[in-house]
Amino acid sequence: MSIDAQAAAIAPLVTQISDRFSDQLLGSDTLQITTNLPPNLPLAWGDPARIEQIIVNLLSNALRHTAAGEVNIRAYTQSEQGQQFLWIAVSDTGSGIAPEDIPHVFERFWRADRSRASHSGGSGVGLAICRRLVMLQGGQIKASSRLNKGSTFSFSLPTQPVV
Repeated sequence: MSIDAQAAAIAPLVTQISDRFSDQLLGSDTLQITTNLPPNLPLAWGDPARIEQIIVNLLSNALRHTAAGEVNIRAYTQSEQGQQFLWIAVSDTGSGIAPEDIPHVFERFWRADRSRASHSGGSGVGLAICRRLVMLQGGQIKASSRLNKGSTFSFSLPTQPVV
């Protein structure tokens, strides 16, 4: 997988993706997409096309597993070992993932619902690809969840100082 790393503005990218998915939900009284993007977010150092691929995958998964409620995309910064990272989190109020399944969600071909056919639930490689893309860009990816309460998938990217 190739990465074309550069300074990337995350807020406009998230807004564009959110708007695109929100248009698909027009008329839905039970499901909405919200964003929480603080002003003056630093630029991330990564490949904008690959960042979009990651967000779209996480958002698609969240919408697939949330029949009613809210899917939220937020961004925040966090310093780790003297370096600043920009984190992007996609949270939902969906079905959630069992605690024993969380360690496996980024494995290729793994499915929480083993009875689900690939034609209705994807190929089982999306989160593994996301993990690889995040790692290639110098970030981390993680998941947290509570059954019947929802899930949060978050990933980080190093920041590019604003000049």
